[in-house]
Amino acid sequence: MQRSAAVLEKNYLKTSNYKIVGKYINLTTISFMIMGFLLSRSILVESIAPLGIAFFVCMVKWDRYKVPVFASTIFGTILSANSTLFIAKYCVCLTLFMLLSSRLKKIESTPLLALVGAGMVLPISVGQGLFSGNTTFQILMAFTESIVLFISIYTFSYGVDLITNIKNRLSVRPEEAISISLLSTFTIMGLGEVAIFGISMRIVLSTIVVLMTAIIGGATMGASCGVVVGIAFMINNLTSAVYMGIYSFAGLISGAFNKINRFLCILGYILSWMIIYTYSTGISSNLTQLRDILIACLVVILIPDKVFTKVEKLIKSNVASNDVVNDYIMRSKDLTKNRLNNIYKTYSDLANTFDRIREKDRVLDQRDIASVIDMIHNDECRVCSMKRMCWETRFNHTYTMIYNILEEIEDIGELSIKEIPENFRKECMKPESIVKMANYYYRLFVLDYEWSTKFSENRRLIANQIRSISKSIESLSLDLENNIMLDLEKEKSIYDNLQRYGVDVEKVNYITKSNNEFEIEVEKVTCANGRMCEEKIKSALTDIVGEELSARKVGCNSIGDKCKATFVKAQKFKAMTEVSAMSRDGHILCGDNYTFMEINDGKYMMAISDGMGKGKKAYEESSATIDILEKMIDAKIEDEIVIDTINNMLMLKSSDEMFSTLDLGIVDLRRGSLDTIKMGACSTYIKRSNGDIDLISSSSLPVGILSDVKLDRKNAKVNDGDFVIMVSDGIVDSGINKDLGDNWMIYFLDSIKSTNTKKISNMILDRALELQPNQIEDDMTVLVTKICLK
Repeated sequence: MQRSAAVLEKNYLKTSNYKIVGKYINLTTISFMIMGFLLSRSILVESIAPLGIAFFVCMVKWDRYKVPVFASTIFGTILSANSTLFIAKYCVCLTLFMLLSSRLKKIESTPLLALVGAGMVLPISVGQGLFSGNTTFQILMAFTESIVLFISIYTFSYGVDLITNIKNRLSVRPEEAISISLLSTFTIMGLGEVAIFGISMRIVLSTIVVLMTAIIGGATMGASCGVVVGIAFMINNLTSAVYMGIYSFAGLISGAFNKINRFLCILGYILSWMIIYTYSTGISSNLTQLRDILIACLVVILIPDKVFTKVEKLIKSNVASNDVVNDYIMRSKDLTKNRLNNIYKTYSDLANTFDRIREKDRVLDQRDIASVIDMIHNDECRVCSMKRMCWETRFNHTYTMIYNILEEIEDIGELSIKEIPENFRKECMKPESIVKMANYYYRLFVLDYEWSTKFSENRRLIANQIRSISKSIESLSLDLENNIMLDLEKEKSIYDNLQRYGVDVEKVNYITKSNNEFEIEVEKVTCANGRMCEEKIKSALTDIVGEELSARKVGCNSIGDKCKATFVKAQKFKAMTEVSAMSRDGHILCGDNYTFMEINDGKYMMAISDGMGKGKKAYEESSATIDILEKMIDAKIEDEIVIDTINNMLMLKSSDEMFSTLDLGIVDLRRGSLDTIKMGACSTYIKRSNGDIDLISSSSLPVGILSDVKLDRKNAKVNDGDFVIMVSDGIVDSGINKDLGDNWMIYFLDSIKSTNTKKISNMILDRALELQPNQIEDDMTVLVTKICLK
């Protein structure tokens, strides 16, 4: 069903608007803005309110959050109940940090960032103290403010990191839990005297925080959270220090019932709060606050169970550190490796069993000769009048004569009447019948031997293939043991840094490999314009890991929700391939098949396969070869196993002769080398950037002819500006009619001056057509690959 362009454009614009809004304004951004606003309003002692600045300094590392948080923090500072001089000072400090944010985000060390932040605010606070008059006291408060700012930046950074990376976290570390508690508590304190219908929002929210912590974390966490809330109340000069004892005791008693249910926790909290508050301030003074606490308890009752479950899973995870996670991964790898090793040994033993089956090395062995003699006796001698003389009186002599005849037949293939031994002719009554019957039975055994040999060959091919499968499984097991390793710390670091660079990703996988290689897979929400922000991510990752990277596999769909990109170390070179091809006699299906693609570990593959004959049969042979080659090479299976598999498949696929050539070239884009494997294929030509022509030739047989494959493997160096030309035999053989042989390719390549890959491939095909103007003798394919620096 088609839709008009106008409708599509209209819907696309709507979708884009939603995505743009979601990119900059989401729940996390709103949460940070609220925190910044309320923390900037939280006044500690004598108009000191550095918490908003401390929070903003922690946010300068995240480009996508710093502008909204800056605006909310400035707004909160202006609307705070602080003095005008302090409001002006904090606005100046926030503006200064905003202007220097691009430099501050490069500071990786949190203590150093906290020290820089405190050091920048200190001279401004000292200057304010000198300006205000009460010099000694103000300077002392300036130093106190700097110390509080240093501690706040250092503490808040853990909570900010946790919130920004909450999706990828398996557990919460103790320092992160403390940081979140402080952030939540002082954010609540920033509400000040705000009340709705006389209900203190500060008391309600504080009670909810302590109750939820006690219900989820038990007595220890409940008491700890109560202490934090009580300290915050005390610092804000709201009441006496008794609040610290009230909230900590209530959190302790409430948490003691968390193993039963939340209702007992809430009841315990209410009763313990009333007892301590009554003893400390008197029964008549707590009615209003008791009402606020009961409202908070009602809110906690109404919170869905799934919210508690989600928070509990995060906080109470048994995974205390990445060491435990890595240990779990290693144990999983060991179990998988052991299973793979067991499968490998099973297949290897199965292949050896096939090899141990004893095969006949001749048409007639001793047992077969005895059977043939017995059958000749039953058919001819049993009714003969000389039976008693031959088989009873002279048994050994008769047996030996017939045995010699059978050996003679086996040596020459068939014994004629004229070639009957003279002594046998004299002594036997019907020698012609005996020899005729011996020839007949020998032919039956020859036919049986041929089929047995065919089955033996197929069994050996199957054994080789099973052995190849076992080697592939063993290789995979070794990869699991030695090469592939997940790095959770690196994943977290990359995720955090991408957020700081303003790149919003959902998941990061970092896999280390052997030889100092690694692979980074990034999963993110599809961009608003439907294009993968590949360059932005690549630039950010390059700065983070300190290595030049390139995107290997990129998938992006503007209609879908998510897309992925895999980044690996950048190659020194890149390869570009163009193809020109023509089928013989205008057949739709060409007997030549080809492929070219980037494969694993920074390598690039080109291949041509030429099936025997023409038309559909040739196409099926070469197509099967290329299909298997692509899949097995991409699966990182060794070249020798790939070639053996293709060879076995072609030999087992049909009883008819079925083979195809294979020309495989693999370019290492990091080292600049070309590895060629040829099975009955034509020469490969390398046209150097200086005009020289190098030739890589081979005399090996095609795959599918012999069961034992001997790889003809050669290596050559390639540099910037070189062209690798691979052709099928239809191109090379086109010069036979002109008595040029295959040398015409060398001279023709030398005469080409173009550096356009497609033009070169077309020129070679056109020249091959000129050399055979009457009729195209064979399918023709040209692959031209240009090697150049990235």
